[in-house]
Amino acid sequence: MSNLKYERPDFVKSFNKPKNTEIKHINGHWYLYEKINYYDKELKRSKTKSGSMLGTITENGFVPKKTKTRNENIQQKNDVVEAGATRYFYERTEKIRERLKKHFPDIWEIIYTIVLLRLTQDTRFRRLQLHYEDSILSYIYPDISLTKSSISDFLNRLGHRRESIRAFMQEDIMQGDSFILCDGHRLLSASKTMENAELGYDSKMRYKPQINVLYMFTLGENTGAPAFYKQYLGSTPDTVAFHDIIHESEAYENNCTLVADKAFSSQGDIEDIEKCGLLYILPLKRGNKYVKDKIPDVRGYEEAFSYHGRGIQSISFTENENYNIHLFFDSHLYSNELSDLTKRTEKKNVNTAYKKQVEEKRRNNGKGRLSDSELASLVPINIQDEIKKSPEMGTITIKTNRKDLNAFQVYSIFKQRQIIEQAFKTNDCTLDQEASFMRNNYTEEAWLFLNHLGLMITIESIEEIANIGRSKSISFKDLVQSLKKIKANRVNGHWSVVPVKQSVSKLCNDMNIDISDLSCFAVCNELHTP
Repeated sequence: MSNLKYERPDFVKSFNKPKNTEIKHINGHWYLYEKINYYDKELKRSKTKSGSMLGTITENGFVPKKTKTRNENIQQKNDVVEAGATRYFYERTEKIRERLKKHFPDIWEIIYTIVLLRLTQDTRFRRLQLHYEDSILSYIYPDISLTKSSISDFLNRLGHRRESIRAFMQEDIMQGDSFILCDGHRLLSASKTMENAELGYDSKMRYKPQINVLYMFTLGENTGAPAFYKQYLGSTPDTVAFHDIIHESEAYENNCTLVADKAFSSQGDIEDIEKCGLLYILPLKRGNKYVKDKIPDVRGYEEAFSYHGRGIQSISFTENENYNIHLFFDSHLYSNELSDLTKRTEKKNVNTAYKKQVEEKRRNNGKGRLSDSELASLVPINIQDEIKKSPEMGTITIKTNRKDLNAFQVYSIFKQRQIIEQAFKTNDCTLDQEASFMRNNYTEEAWLFLNHLGLMITIESIEEIANIGRSKSISFKDLVQSLKKIKANRVNGHWSVVPVKQSVSKLCNDMNIDISDLSCFAVCNELHTP
């Protein structure tokens, strides 16, 4: 069985072996096996072991192992199938297909088919088989079984391959010189057997079992692309999980700049980030030592610029050679905070006056409840005095070791953190992936990876809609629902597109989709079947 006893033939030597796999020679045949890294507690170091067999390496190329998700019998296929939405996503996901082939050579077609079906039809696994039979995907990737038992087996197998999932995501991190947005997201779990799910409150005040998924996004021109994730116990704080995900993603080796929120801005967290070798752009909590007693009046700032129609002023402090401190004043933010402070103070004064009036009435009846000192304390608050106590209203303080960036660049990069919240909203609402019904960490891992791929594709589509100036009139769901109406009809073994109404045709023209051309699918499988 050892490969050392045999001289590898040329077709094996020239085979492009995927990462985290190994080649074995068994009984005269050459096989590709998954290679799994694990931590040996006794030896206290990482070791590797062979995983499942992925397929056979032959002179004619790689032959994937037959799996349970392949039907043994040819299915009865429909002659009229959905093609519009599938064609749209298929044309725009060539790079994702190539990466899936590289890291999941034996099951990439199944992964890709499930992702597209969930984007175009329904996120529920139990309905995938029906949608598959009504989709042109059943011709592109034939004989895939998406029945309940097949899906259950597939999710377990995919979830055990975290190393392959990690390698896939690492390609987005390893581009280098990129900005990384990092934040945690709580996902509900309806399972009573999920190990990572724990009862707890999240930002939405939901007291339900949940897991913590820490996410990393790469920052582009005007958008953020999901790049890396990892699931943790629901009780794990983001700052604790952060150091683990940084090492697993190896972002520290690729000259990345972390853009995080105030949860990461304690002195200890910043020191840990610097030890990781990361560059950073981090907001500091108000009252921090760097700007205390240094906040100028509105005319004392050094620079001014506009950001999305809002006037921003800034002043920078460079007292340390290792980092810069930028203080920003946002007049719009100041106005909102001033309004909020005024309303809250006025409400307190009304309540104070009412309490005083009630107590005086009780005393007149000989039934007073408050002491003289308590009654004397019921005096109105001077709003101007409260404003003077809050000199940091309307300000944002940012600490960064990117000394090559000016104040405007630092502010612009930091403000794009809102992309994360929008992405989480897209995941929960648009893709309906706010809660999971998976029963263990492995099927949850598979569910998260399929969601990750779907989110990657969805965000690119939303960006494309914005680029043609239609984001106010067309949502992602509108786009999918319209394109789903485009059907492909097979007559005498040849395909043609069923005519569509004018509104769908106009949308296709705006999105640069040639609905009459199905040739893009031919790269995977010949569609002109007899």
